[in-house]
Amino acid sequence: MKNTIQRSFEIKDYRIPKTDFGDFWMTFETREKLKTKITYIPEHDGKFSASDVKSIVEEIISKSKYFKENLPENIEVEVLFKNLSEDCFNPTENNIPNFEFKEMDEISVLFYFIVDYYL
Repeated sequence: MKNTIQRSFEIKDYRIPKTDFGDFWMTFETREKLKTKITYIPEHDGKFSASDVKSIVEEIISKSKYFKENLPENIEVEVLFKNLSEDCFNPTENNIPNFEFKEMDEISVLFYFIVDYYL
């Protein structure tokens, strides 16, 4: 059973202070790849400042590392910051993406959980 995601992450695990969800859904792209799409919006009306965006990105990176640490070794985690980059972030590589932080209405993120190999 190590080839399945046994650890269940709850919606609260994706929450970030001072944000709300504009969108949240999960779907299997393949039987080995689960995609979680989240759009973070400001908790109150308005926009995220550039410093808010930087802080939220750091929190998302921290969450992706938490997810990776709590999954079997053969399950990979990748994060795509849709409105900041076309490249996926891998929490095991420890390279912080080089984004241009700017004021934003929302931050769209895709978390991918992928069975990398079978045990």
